[in-house]
Parts: sequence; C-alpha cells; structure tokens
Amino acid sequence: MYINQTTNSAITLAFSGHETFPLRQMWIKKVVDMADVNCLIKKAKFNSAEFIAELGVGKNMLASMKHWAQACQIIEEHDASSFALTELAKKIFLHTGHDPYSEQATSTWLLHWNMARKSDRATTCYWLFNRINSGVFSKSELLQQLSSLCAEANKVVSRSSLTRDIDTIVRSYTPKSELTAIEDNADPVFGELGLINHLTTDHYSFNRGPKSSLNLPLFLYIVLDYWRASYTSDSTLSLDAIAYGEASPGRILKLDEDSIIAYLIEADDLTSGRIRWSDLAGIKQLSKQNFDVESVMIEMLRKAYE
Repeated sequence: MYINQTTNSAITLAFSGHETFPLRQMWIKKVVDMADVNCLIKKAKFNSAEFIAELGVGKNMLASMKHWAQACQIIEEHDASSFALTELAKKIFLHTGHDPYSEQATSTWLLHWNMARKSDRATTCYWLFNRINSGVFSKSELLQQLSSLCAEANKVVSRSSLTRDIDTIVRSYTPKSELTAIEDNADPVFGELGLINHLTTDHYSFNRGPKSSLNLPLFLYIVLDYWRASYTSDSTLSLDAIAYGEASPGRILKLDEDSIIAYLIEADDLTSGRIRWSDLAGIKQLSKQNFDVESVMIEMLRKAYE
C-alpha cells in the first residue's frame, strides 16, 4: 500500500489492462456509444464477437478500450453485469453533450486529468505525473522506482509486466511525429497534449510551461475538482498546493507557476467574484465565496467548450 501525501489515502497499484495498446482516437466515444438508453453497458459486450466485428477490432483491443474508459473515469461499475457511464461522460460524449464527436482538445485534457490523478487503473501514469520531480526521466529509472514501490507494498509484479506498462504509458504521451513508422499507426490520443518529449531511446522530458490548448474555464474546472477532492473544507487554496501538491493541476498538467498565475488572475472576472486570486504580503492563494462547487464546475465545463 502507498499513501497519497495530500489526501492521506491508500493508493491502489495496477499495471495492466491496456493489452499494450495506447488509447486511440475515438475509442472513448465508441465505448460511450455502446451504452443503452439507460446509459448502461453490459459487461458481456466487451467479449462479444458481434461487437468485435462491428467495431472492427480484435478481442484484446476491445479489452483495451474498456480499460482506458475505466482509467479515464468514463465508465464505472454499476452492478455485477454492467457498467454505467459517469456523469462527466454523459455531459461530454453523448449526442446531447459538449463534444459528441470527440473532436476537441478540451476532452483530451479531461481524460488525461481523470487518469493521472488516480492510480487504481493506471499506477504508472499516476507515478509519472505525480512522483517524478525532475524535468528529464528515463524508462529505466521509472522501472526501478515502480519495482521498489511494488516491493514496499508487498505486491508481486513481474519486471516484464512493469516494462510493458511503462512502454505503453510513455508511448501514449509521445507525440505522433516522434513515434516509429510502426508505432505511428497507434495514433495516441494524449500525444496531442505535448506533455512529454522524446529525447533518446530511453530518455524523455516533460514540457513544463504554458499550454495553448488548455483554456481558462477548463483550468478552473480542474482546480475546483482538485479543491473539492483534496481540500474540501478549506475556503482558500494556496498557489503551492495548486502547483506542487500531489495529484494537483500543476503537476498533472505540467504548468509552471507563471502559467498558473496567468490563469488565476482572471478567475475573479470569469466567476463573477465567486473565486478570487490574491497576492498579499507574499501569500498567493485563491479564495472562494459560499457557493455550490458542483454548479460552478458545470458552468466552467460548459464555457470550456464554447
């Protein structure tokens, strides 16, 4: 067992499920489209020869689609025989949603945020974005760290399984232009975010700084999501927490302090004073008035797609 330093909660370890396929364009949308009118998906569909033929994918690929949909919090357990679409999935990907054709970068940022902030389906992704503090990393050092993590948690995971998981996660974030001709066909969704650069065979770097495709309403939605999860009862949230806290926007979105401040100084206007940025006597923080966080998040999500 490992502990999240911010929430003091146990971190579940998981290093498989993707069948070594990075998340591909339209996979999430295809999973959403499998749902019935009640927004439920029978688990048997993910082993159905009919759906394998209909989607034009192999059995392992269909299993991978299910994995990524769970890891990105698009589907969740409903009962022993079915999954349910999450509320966020309904708001975004249904035909009445903000992005019914899964075309916008805003959706990709949200998928990344959902996956990298929780470890129960994608521990390597969680570790990569939350526990690697240097700007440059290697797959070999990541393997060593995750091996140590498993040993500390008394979890038996083979070195080959960890290696495959690391390769898959890193490829998922490698820009398409930097993949080999064979890997290029994978068309990894998260590569478009520009979070990771490929340096050498084993070495990569994080692209920390401004993100042009990350708009202000989306950033505030993510900040509020982090705020309610990690600092539920607090009326203020420090810049340090936003930038450096575990599973924080700064870490997961790879933003530097200047980029974060550039967003936060506009929070007052966008939220009509419900969220305010202050920098007094060296104390840099957000403060929030009494309001329903969920309703403001819904508002920010809508504006993020306008």
